[in-house]
Amino acid sequence: MVEIASKIVICMLLASFIGFLIGLLVGRATKRSKEGDSHYINPVFKKQGNVYYKPFILSSARPSGADDLTLIEGVDATTLTKLNSLGIFHFDQIANWSINNCEWVDNFLDLEGRIEDEKWVLKAQEIITNN
Repeated sequence: MVEIASKIVICMLLASFIGFLIGLLVGRATKRSKEGDSHYINPVFKKQGNVYYKPFILSSARPSGADDLTLIEGVDATTLTKLNSLGIFHFDQIANWSINNCEWVDNFLDLEGRIEDEKWVLKAQEIITNN
C-alpha cells in the first residue's frame, strides 16, 4: 500500500514539474516586448501613471447626472470624453485633486501640463462654491 502511494506521489510531482516547465516555455514564447504591450492600454490613454497618485474615480456618473466639466476653462469636448472614460464626471472630484493627482491625470491623459497651467482645481472649487 505504501509503495503504491509513494509511486502516486512521485508521478504527481513529476507531472506538476512538467506542467510548470510547459507553462514557463509557453509564457516566454508568447511574451510581448514593451512596444507590443501598447495595444493592451486603452487607446484614449497615452501613458501609465503611478497608481498611488491616481485620483478618486467613479465607474459612472451619480444618479443626478454628470457635471458639465466644459465649464472649466480649458476642458473641451475631447478632454471631457477622456475624463469621463477615466471616471471623472463631477466638479468635486477635480476640486479634491492633490498635486500628485493632477500630475497623474496629466501624464495618463497626455495633457502636457494643462491641468496646472489652466488651474482646473481652483476653477472647479470656484464652480462648487458658486453653486
